[in-house]
Amino acid sequence: MSAQPTDATEWNQNPAPDSQRSRTAESQGPDPARGLFEMIPAQVAQGFGLNIAGRPSANLTLISQNSVLFYVDEYSLLRFSNNNFKGLLPLPDQAREKRIIFLPDLPSSELEILLQAIYRVPTSTPGTMGGGSMDDFHELVRGVGRLPTFGIAFKSVILPHTYIFDRILSFSAQYPLEVYALGGQYDIDELAVSASPHTLTVELTDIEEGLAGRIGALYLLRLIRLHEKRKKIIMDLLVEGPDSATVCRSEHQEELKKKWNMAIASLLSGINAGTPKELIQEVVMTGTSVIICDRCIEARDARLNAILTEWSMSARSI
Repeated sequence: MSAQPTDATEWNQNPAPDSQRSRTAESQGPDPARGLFEMIPAQVAQGFGLNIAGRPSANLTLISQNSVLFYVDEYSLLRFSNNNFKGLLPLPDQAREKRIIFLPDLPSSELEILLQAIYRVPTSTPGTMGGGSMDDFHELVRGVGRLPTFGIAFKSVILPHTYIFDRILSFSAQYPLEVYALGGQYDIDELAVSASPHTLTVELTDIEEGLAGRIGALYLLRLIRLHEKRKKIIMDLLVEGPDSATVCRSEHQEELKKKWNMAIASLLSGINAGTPKELIQEVVMTGTSVIICDRCIEARDARLNAILTEWSMSARSI
């Protein structure tokens, strides 16, 4: 992305190309600031106007690719940046009207999300000026993905209990591996840990190479270990059947054992790290429904309850 700080004088010395003149007008008056805002439609992003309560006074204007204005302060942009906001700051100390940076490759939707991360503010209402909606996961990822370009470490602004952290995490059920990948890619352990339970029903063999690269070796290994550990736990639990030897006649014991094993066999083909306990209960109860011996039923229920209890208590996160 090429971005250039500019002021009204520079804009007038370098007229907009023909492709831009249809939507901008050159300065006609002697006032440089007045000329600038005649050139650029005064569309201001919601949440980034002048004099927002609770924030430092705006002393800088960012202009997006599609000519939306964002009033910000230099201190907040430099606070987390290790490259002076892509080398664009600080600007010379001058009147605010001249402290302007045009970002020609950054659409307003992504710039708004980037600034929301920096300022830790909620999303705007969909359809408002700026348009950076956190209701769209992929747009949200593109927006926060701009942070490293401006020297801002992902984990310095995407913190637990902040609005944007919680918003990203809210997509875990719909995009479990993608959210987990964000945690791995930017080494945000809290995000990866919180997202990992939602990956349990996903087959890790379905992870594509590009996604695996973003997750990274360390976090991918942790995820594999979680899945394999849980699979072993449920397999070990299911292998052990009910114990009715001390209370039932041999023919009843054999019938229970046979029906139990058939039910478990039907489960094993589709078992994974996230197999719900409700499914286990349904399959076992259906498969052993013909059992009529009261003692056998008690033994079955005792073993099934033990399995479900241990399974529900097994670790679900990395």
